Amino acid sequence: MKSLSLVAIILALAGSQAAKLVEPPSDIPSPLNAIDNIIVDVLESCKLRMVEGWPQYGIPPLAPFEIQHKNFNFGTGELHATGALDSLVVQGLNEFEIRTMSVNLILSRIKFELHFASLNLTTQYEADVEAGYHMARGGGAFLALEDLNMSGQIKYSTGVVGSNNNLRIKGIELNIVAGNVVSNIENLSKYRILNRKLNEIVAEFISLTINENTDFVADWVDSTVTPICNDLIGDRSLKDILDLIGGGSE
Repeated sequence: MKSLSLVAIILALAGSQAAKLVEPPSDIPSPLNAIDNIIVDVLESCKLRMVEGWPQYGIPPLAPFEIQHKNFNFGTGELHATGALDSLVVQGLNEFEIRTMSVNLILSRIKFELHFASLNLTTQYEADVEAGYHMARGGGAFLALEDLNMSGQIKYSTGVVGSNNNLRIKGIELNIVAGNVVSNIENLSKYRILNRKLNEIVAEFISLTINENTDFVADWVDSTVTPICNDLIGDRSLKDILDLIGGGSE
């Protein structure tokens, strides 16, 4: 998810800058509508590029997004779990619908709303769990976020076109709402009925974490993703960022 956010944010900003260089046709009633459409076109192109990624910028393929091995260490309250995920595959990162895309050049702000029918992952896991007792578990796992909606706004600052000044993100406001969560994790219990009940608990926990902690998620994204985006932009010029969109093409 974080990789998708980084790419979408940077491309949206680049699209808004590119739009300033475009003379809208006379039959378009509003230049701002033309700018919004350019950003939408940029993100639609991004969907196609996500299959290959941007290896020249260190961004791997995102559709699907794959991680061969990832250790984890999770703790909340009396629950603590450590372990590893292997052959993790995330599907659906490029299958989003752009419901809203609106740029305000005066306020340097982009409002957006993206909808994902389903974001899902499959993986093999091994876990050691401490919850007043110890247990070791492992097997296959499937998790899905269905009817997922991401909306908010990006505030940015820009340099003068033709100078060495760079794009900079000033703040990100992001709201995430999941309509449904599916959990199918093997071997949480050796009893099938209990395993199904535990998966229901996992699904409810994920749903509550996303939908009832919107302020926490928004603060985390702003404080964590904003500096990462600016580091990713670095000292690249506007042309460098536009080349990123086209994979180096003119």
